[in-house]
Amino acid sequence: MEKLFGTDGIRGIANQFPLTPEFVTRLGSAIAETLGHTSPRPRALIGRDTRLSGAMIENALAAGLMAHGYDTLHLGVLTTPAIAFLTRALGAHCGISISASHNPFDYNGIKIFGADGFKIPDDAENRIETLAQTERTQPAHTHIGSIGQRLDGAAQSDAYVDFLLETVQRQPILRGKRVAVDCNNGATFDLAPRTLRALGAEVIALNYQPDGININLGYDALEPRALREMVMRAHADFGVQFDGDGDRAVLVDERGNVVDGDFILAILAHDFAAQGKLRNGAVVSTVMANIGLEKSLAQIGLKLERTPVGDRWVAERMRASNGILGGEQSGHIIFFDGGHTTGDGLYTVIRLAEVLARRGEPLSALAACMTRYPQVLVNVRVPRKPPLEELPPIQEQLARARAALGENARILLRYSGTENLARVMIEGTEADAIQREANALAAVIQETIT
Repeated sequence: MEKLFGTDGIRGIANQFPLTPEFVTRLGSAIAETLGHTSPRPRALIGRDTRLSGAMIENALAAGLMAHGYDTLHLGVLTTPAIAFLTRALGAHCGISISASHNPFDYNGIKIFGADGFKIPDDAENRIETLAQTERTQPAHTHIGSIGQRLDGAAQSDAYVDFLLETVQRQPILRGKRVAVDCNNGATFDLAPRTLRALGAEVIALNYQPDGININLGYDALEPRALREMVMRAHADFGVQFDGDGDRAVLVDERGNVVDGDFILAILAHDFAAQGKLRNGAVVSTVMANIGLEKSLAQIGLKLERTPVGDRWVAERMRASNGILGGEQSGHIIFFDGGHTTGDGLYTVIRLAEVLARRGEPLSALAACMTRYPQVLVNVRVPRKPPLEELPPIQEQLARARAALGENARILLRYSGTENLARVMIEGTEADAIQREANALAAVIQETIT
C-alpha cells in the first residue's frame, strides 16, 4: 500500500497514479466514508487553481463524494486559503482544494480541510489512504448526492474578500503605494490585484493571464527575478509574489531585496511584541528557518520553536502551544489572532501592509530587524527515498562536513514531502565553505541512492 499524503496533501503528476480519474473517484469515496455524515445531506466545497487538469480531478472527486451521499458545491478557480475560509463560513462538512501549490503545471494535488477550516489530521489521512487502496464492495446508500452549485470563483469569493478588507476596517492602507504583484498565473490572478486595489494601491500586475499550462512558469519561491526587475523598473514601494494556490507570499522591498518568510516573521514578531500580543513569547517555524530569525527573536526576548517542514506541522504546534504567529521561510505565514486557519499569502500582505502604514517606514527599514546568515540549499533528484540515517556513505560525509564547518554551522538533510528530491541545507558564517560542503554531500547522496 502506497503512502499518498505528503507534507501538504496528495500530490503527483496529473493523469498518473494517484491522480488518474479512476483513482481520484475512489479517493472521493474514501474521503466521504472517512469524514462521515453529520447531516442528512453533507456538503463538500471544491475549488481549484488554474491548472489544465483541475477540472478533470474536480469532477472525478465529485463523483466519488456524490456516490456516498455528499452534495458538492463547486467554487471554480479560487485560492486554497479562500476555500478553507469558505468551508467554515458556509457551514460545509469539508473543503477540498485541487492544487499542486508551487509545482509546475503538469503536477496537481488534493488538500482537504475539515469543517473547522483546518487541514484534516493524520489519522483521517491514513484512513483515506487505506480505504482508497483497498478492493471492497461499496456500501449501498439511501441517496446519491448532487451538484449544489457551479459558480464563478470570483463571485463566490465575495465573503472572503470582505473578510480580508475587514481585517483593516476597510481603510485604504495602501493609498499612495505602488505595488508590483506577480500572480504566477495561478489562483490569485484576479483576487490579489482587485483586493489590493480596494485598499488603495496602484497595482502593477504580472503573470495574471492563466491559460492552464503557464501556472508557476519560472516560479522560484526564494528568487523572484521577474518581480524584482519590475519593482526596480517601476520604482514600486514593494512587490509580492504568490504561488499557484495563493497560500504563500514572498516580497521584494523597494531596494530589490527579497523579503522571505523568515523576514516577514521577524517583522511581525517585533511588531506583535511591541503591542504585547505574543502571549506565549514564541514564534513557530520549521527546521529550515534561518538562524538569523532565531537571533532576531532572541533580541526581544522571544524564542523560536522549530517543527518539521510543512505548514500543517507549524499550525499544529501553534494550536498546541496557544501561539498566534508562525510560518515557513518559503512564505507560508499563519496567524491565529484574526479568525484564519491556514497560511494565506494575500492575508499576509495585508497584515504586513498594516504595519507599514502604521510605522510609516519603507519595507527595507522594517526588514532590518533581521540579518540573514549564509544558507545554501541543494536539491538532488532521487529514484527512491530510503532512510538517510541508514546509509553509511551519506552519514560519513555528513560527519566530515560537520567537522569541517565547526559548531557555527547547521546541516539539515531531508526528503521533499511532495517530490522525489533529497534536500541538503547548510547554514553558517562562511558562504564558500557551506557551498562546498553542500555540494559534496549532494554528490554522495546522488552516488548512494540509485
